[in-house]
Amino acid sequence: MVSRQEAVLSFVKFNKFFKQLNYDIGVTGKVHLSQYADELMEFEQWVDNVIEYVLFNPDPKIIDLISALGSSEIIKNYAEEGKAVLETSTYDALSKVIDSTAKLLSLVNESIEASKGKFTSLPEAFAFQDAENLFQRAVKAGYLTSDFQPKGDTDLYTLKILGFAIGEELKLAPRHKWSHFEELWNIDYANKLSSVPISAKQFQRAKTLMELYPEVDFNLLIKPKEDSFFTAAYGNRRIRTLYKELVAYGYISKETDYDNFLSIFNLGNSKFVRPVEWISDQRHLAYFIHHTFTKTNKNCWVKTHACFTINGAPPNLGTMKSGIVSLQKKPTYETYDLVLKRIASEYNNELQ
Repeated sequence: MVSRQEAVLSFVKFNKFFKQLNYDIGVTGKVHLSQYADELMEFEQWVDNVIEYVLFNPDPKIIDLISALGSSEIIKNYAEEGKAVLETSTYDALSKVIDSTAKLLSLVNESIEASKGKFTSLPEAFAFQDAENLFQRAVKAGYLTSDFQPKGDTDLYTLKILGFAIGEELKLAPRHKWSHFEELWNIDYANKLSSVPISAKQFQRAKTLMELYPEVDFNLLIKPKEDSFFTAAYGNRRIRTLYKELVAYGYISKETDYDNFLSIFNLGNSKFVRPVEWISDQRHLAYFIHHTFTKTNKNCWVKTHACFTINGAPPNLGTMKSGIVSLQKKPTYETYDLVLKRIASEYNNELQ
C-alpha cells in the first residue's frame, strides 16, 4: 500500500516534470526528451502511486494539489501539430504524459462529484444543503429546472436577480459574486451577469421573483457606483442641447425621454442609471464618447458600458477601445463623422 508521504512525493516529482515540460514547449517551441531521461522512466509510476493512494484515501489536500496541476493543452497541441515530424519515441512519450495528466484530473473530478453526494447538479461552491434550499425556491416558482438550469423563458435579467439574492444569502466573496452562477448556468464572457443592466421597468417587473427572497435587500442590486455615471462637467444646459442633437440626427431614439438621458449623468428624477439605447452602430458610439467625454471623465468606457445599450445589450468594452485605436490610425479619423464631432465640440465649447 502506498503511504501518504510516498503519494505526495510522487505528485511533487510529476508536477515538477510536467510544469518544466510545459514551460520548455511554451517558451522555446521545442523539447529535447534526452534531458528528461530519468523522469520518463519513472513518471508513470509516480502517477500510479498518487492514484492508488487517493482511491483508498481521498485526502482533500492531495486532491487540491492535483486540481492545481493545470492543463496539458500546450503539450497536446505540440504533439498533434508535430505528429508528422516528431520521432515516434518522442510522440509516444508526450502522449503518455497527456494521458497521465488526464487520469489525475479525472480522479479529482470523480472524487469531487462523490463528495458532493446528492448535490451533483450544483458546482462545488453550492454543494451543500443551505445553497440547494435557496435554489429550490426558484425551481418551485418555475424559473429553474429540477437540475437548477434556466428554463427557456428565464432571461439574463432574471438570472442576475436570482444570483444576487442567493449570493447575498450565502455571503459570497465579492470576487465570486457572479462567477459561480455563470459556471452553473454556462453563461459566456459576452453575457457576464455583472454587465447585465437592470432597468427601472425590469426591477419593477421582478417584484414576484424578489418576493421569493424577502430577507434580501434588492436595492443594493441597483445602487449605482461612481463609474456608472458620466460627470456633468458643464451643467444642464449643454446636456439638454446634447440630448436634442443626438435625437435630431438619429443617434438615440426619439422615444428616449430627457429624464432618461439625465440619469446617465446622475441627474433628474431617476435614482439609478437607465441605459440609453444607441441606435447607430458601436463604432460611432465609441467615436462620440471619445470626442465628448475623454477630457472630463475618467473610465469613460466603463461608464459607456453602464449607460448605453445597442440592440438592448451593453456595448463591448474591448471592441470600443480597439475600434477607436483602429480609427485613429486611419487618415479619415478626423472626418469619420463630422456631425458627431460637431455635437461633441459644442458640448465641450470648443467651437469658435
